[in-house]
Amino acid sequence: MMLTSTFLQLKLFFSRNNQIFQRITMPHKLKKLRGEIEKIGKEGQALNLVRHQEQAQGSIINNESFVGICDEGLRSGVVGRDMEKDKIIRLLLNKGAIAREGISIIPIVGLGGLGKSTLAESVFVDKRVNDFEVRAWVHVSKEFDLRKIGSAILKSINSSINLDNCSLQFLQENLKKELAGRRYLIVLDDLWEEDGDKLERLKQMLQHGRKGSRVIVTTRNQSVVNKLSTGVLAHQRKFCPVPNSDQINLFVLSTDECWEVMKQTAFGPDDDKSDLEEIGREIAEKCWGVPLVAIALGQVMSELRTVEAWQKIRDTNIDLGHRDHKKTLERLMLSYYYMKLDFKMCFTYLAAFPKGFIIESDRLIQQWKALGYIHGWDDGKRCINYLMGMSFLQISRSSVIRSSPVHANAPRELTMHDLVHDLATIILGHESLVLNATEPRSRKKANRRYCRHAQLINYQNQYKVFNDLPGSIRSFHVRHSEKQQLSQKAFSRTKYIRVLDLSGCLVVGQSTPSSILLPSSVLQLKLLRYLDASSLPITSLPESFHTLQNMETLILSNCSLETLPDSICSLHKLSYLDLAGNARFSKLPDNFHLLSKLIFLNMSSCSKLTKLPDNFSLECLEHLNLSGCHELKNLPQDFGNLQNLRFLNLSDCYKISVLPESFCQLKHLKDLNLSDCRALVVLPECFGDLSDLESLNLTSCPRLAQLPESICKMTNLKCLNLSYCLGMLELPSSLGDLNLQILDISAGALRHLPGSISKMTSLTEFVVTSGHPRVYEKAQEIKKHLNLPGRKVHRVRNTGRGHDSIVELGDVNCPELLIGSLQRVKRPEDAERIKLRDKSCLRQLALHWNQKNMNAHASSAEYVLKRLIPARNLEQLMIQGYSSKGFPNWMWHISSHLPCITYLSLSDLGACDNLPPFGQLPNLRSLYLQKIPNITKVGRKFYGKGGTCKKLRLLQLQSMDNLVEWRTTLSGKEDGEFLISNLHNLELKDCPKLKFRPYPPRSMFWCLDNSDKVLAGSTFWKLSSSILPCRMGIKNCSFYPGKWHRLKQFLTLEEFSLTSCHGLMALPEAIRCFTSLKKLSLTSLHWLEKMPEWLGHLTSLQVLGIKDCCNLTFLPESMKNLTALRVLMLLECEGLDILPQWLGQLSSLRELRIRDCPNITSLPESIRNLTGLVRRSRREDAYKVSHIRKVVFELEEPNEEQGQEESQEAWMNRLSKKYGE
Repeated sequence: MMLTSTFLQLKLFFSRNNQIFQRITMPHKLKKLRGEIEKIGKEGQALNLVRHQEQAQGSIINNESFVGICDEGLRSGVVGRDMEKDKIIRLLLNKGAIAREGISIIPIVGLGGLGKSTLAESVFVDKRVNDFEVRAWVHVSKEFDLRKIGSAILKSINSSINLDNCSLQFLQENLKKELAGRRYLIVLDDLWEEDGDKLERLKQMLQHGRKGSRVIVTTRNQSVVNKLSTGVLAHQRKFCPVPNSDQINLFVLSTDECWEVMKQTAFGPDDDKSDLEEIGREIAEKCWGVPLVAIALGQVMSELRTVEAWQKIRDTNIDLGHRDHKKTLERLMLSYYYMKLDFKMCFTYLAAFPKGFIIESDRLIQQWKALGYIHGWDDGKRCINYLMGMSFLQISRSSVIRSSPVHANAPRELTMHDLVHDLATIILGHESLVLNATEPRSRKKANRRYCRHAQLINYQNQYKVFNDLPGSIRSFHVRHSEKQQLSQKAFSRTKYIRVLDLSGCLVVGQSTPSSILLPSSVLQLKLLRYLDASSLPITSLPESFHTLQNMETLILSNCSLETLPDSICSLHKLSYLDLAGNARFSKLPDNFHLLSKLIFLNMSSCSKLTKLPDNFSLECLEHLNLSGCHELKNLPQDFGNLQNLRFLNLSDCYKISVLPESFCQLKHLKDLNLSDCRALVVLPECFGDLSDLESLNLTSCPRLAQLPESICKMTNLKCLNLSYCLGMLELPSSLGDLNLQILDISAGALRHLPGSISKMTSLTEFVVTSGHPRVYEKAQEIKKHLNLPGRKVHRVRNTGRGHDSIVELGDVNCPELLIGSLQRVKRPEDAERIKLRDKSCLRQLALHWNQKNMNAHASSAEYVLKRLIPARNLEQLMIQGYSSKGFPNWMWHISSHLPCITYLSLSDLGACDNLPPFGQLPNLRSLYLQKIPNITKVGRKFYGKGGTCKKLRLLQLQSMDNLVEWRTTLSGKEDGEFLISNLHNLELKDCPKLKFRPYPPRSMFWCLDNSDKVLAGSTFWKLSSSILPCRMGIKNCSFYPGKWHRLKQFLTLEEFSLTSCHGLMALPEAIRCFTSLKKLSLTSLHWLEKMPEWLGHLTSLQVLGIKDCCNLTFLPESMKNLTALRVLMLLECEGLDILPQWLGQLSSLRELRIRDCPNITSLPESIRNLTGLVRRSRREDAYKVSHIRKVVFELEEPNEEQGQEESQEAWMNRLSKKYGE
């Protein structure tokens, strides 16, 4: 009887009616079923069967593009909200109230999903509100944290301030500095906090803005607005909400408005489906007036555009019981019900993130893949775009929209609406567990039995919490737990984890005195596919790390790693490896090529990496980032074996001088960044074989002398950036054969442009600034010929109609604008009317005041400049003749107003005595200061908070007569960090008093003209060779003989020139120390009588030019030892009367140029020995070289194309480029 009873109990337990048994066995059934499906799929591939994917009739969503979807979502979200939007803008622009009120709060109140955030965003991006000096967007959410709010605002205002581990007091002090005197617009999105004291502290933190500042608050609760109306600041009317009558209350949309939203998503603007119209209107009634639901349903309907499918949607009813926002969630559930099956698990997984989360699209795709929800990158990209089309995913508003490094068509940072997150949480149910230290109720044991995803939030040093982790979880994330340490056995019970994110905590693992390791229990996670240990202080990985054989994604960025264990090469499934920011990392394992599935490798800012493995044949690699690897000297010879490489970033690889010949085998390469490779001297001749290349960035490659002719074969090349290529004097003559869309040659040294560029009809953007005047004028002609937008020049005049002519620029929208004669502006309001801030197409702006024609009735220059605030994306700003002493407020905060500035020029500022913090400009590459006589010192204030001028490449100072000191380290002491660390050109003219403290900037090329004191002092010997220049030109100096010894410290010089040095009778002895010297130019040294014997000791010399040295009578015999000399020029040397016989011993000489040396009447017999000369002579003693087939002796004059004004230095550069190494 007992046996029968037991048997019946067992039978009942294992029956289909036992839900507990079914929950336990269901995962195993699904796993078995998935295996069978994959087996069928492989068999189908073997039979060459094609998967049929029926596309709904007339589907309009392009899954490869997200931009249109985003724009559509924004337009849909403001349907029916025009009155509310206009009302908010009126409140923002109410200038009558600005003068008498403090800081106003404009609340937008309404239920979730009604479009509060979208309405605020449409106002935030509207051009009419561009007058605010500071703008910031913060997503607050339920977790009210003053430190996070303050950090987000400060980061928006000044991105150069380091906010890592900063205190609340630090934030408050810096916000006070940044907001003081500035009119701001800040959006606090999704504010829930109802504690009056906390809200008062928030207002105190933001109270320092100028009168007329505005804060837009979106919230679901009127009680939040009521609390904002209380407190000291509100009582004093310094910081309070607008009157109740001006508050924005959002209500539901009408059915017609919902249908309008749905039509925009389902049909598009020009598509009408009358047979679906009636059913669509009936479905619109189910939206309950909520725009979020309308967008989601519209996306689903766009994929299922048949009468039958729409009828099913109309007739489906869902009941979620008693819940907050029940109706909205039920309608959103309807959208989920008809969502593509492939994407449902991807969507519900988003509940594993907290509300208001922000995640990079790449990381999200990798996690989906690790959990088995998608098969590849393309599936993930399609899923992201699909969910964005439904507004189930959104681009993060609080971050800059930038393209993902791997998926160019996907947005980089994503977030989710709170209601959609609620929906995902409902669907995921007990499969998600949140352990939040600030919410004890989240730790219900009933939530863990069938849990698959867990989060640990806001924990600090509580080891026992890991005992509460369910053993069945597949993903585990640690967030905002910076002081939570991991014990050795933290994951000993969770053996099924596939995704592990530890980036929000600290590690206490197996440690030695010199290393910190991951907890040993991580190595027990044999199913682990995704590990994020970024920013953890781990110094190495354990040798047994290779036991994690399922690892696909490994993120170890910003750790303290020095190397990787050899065993890591056994992770044969690894496809994504991020090592960025490991400043101590020096070497990859020799067998790194065994990672045959690796697709993505990021080693940016691994500044100690010296080489890559000799065998680097990673056949699947598509994305390689080596930017900022400052010590990397060479690429492996087999680098061309990376046959699938699409993206390669070698920017800031300072020591790479040449690319391997195999480089041209990268047939699929599309994007190549070689910017700031300052040692790069040549590109391979076969470079044109990179036939798929679309973008080539050679910005700031100062030693690159020319482009190979083969580059003209790259028919797919769309973007070519040659800006700041200071050594490139000419372009290939057939460059016009390319199909370029963007060509940038800004701030270069080009002497002329090939005429073929005028035939480049594909060109849409041609950028030329601050180069040779002839090149600039030629570029303007080419722009005009190709109908490209050119420079608009407007000189202000009086119209006689009550306003100045500057108002005529109100409708002008061009890329380059020069406004001259600004001294004639009588009414500053006229300058404001042109709305420069709205001209988003403007890239170059020049503002000129003519001080000679100052009008007594003219407005102060400062008042005019105050109203000429350019758009944020301006790249080049030139100000000339500005006559005021001070600058307007926006110039003092220029890094937040104009963060994209690359070129800045200030000249003829007669009254200015203090410079704004230009050193804070994060993208500044060129700075030109001229004739600012009252500037005596450039110190700490110039750099501002955290400014280092890291991207500054060209510093030009001219006629700065009273500039005495320029600080180059923050402390001003010799052991301080360089603030100008990577300058290419330092050009000083007529700066006779200037000294750099404690050292000159780290620069490759120096040009000193009447600026003697720069070389004063004796601290150069303390600098390493990597800091000293390789090229120097000295002109118009007045050194007495004892001063020249300071040059002895410049042992790295490869090029040296002396021009017009008064009283110099003999070459300085210091030059003999330049053992690496390759080029020597001596010009207009009228007192020079002889060349020293030690000149023959400069055995590396390849080019020697002597011009206008009228008292020089002979060349020393020691010059016969210059066996490397290839070019010898003797120009305008009237004192020379004979060429020595030893000239024939210069065996490497290929070019001999003699001009205007009237006393040289014959050639030495030894000239017969110079078989390397390359053109026939026409002199009467040509018989001496007649046995040589191609000979040159006599130099032709410069032709018209080169121009008579070509400098001696440029002339020598052209020769050395032609005949040098």
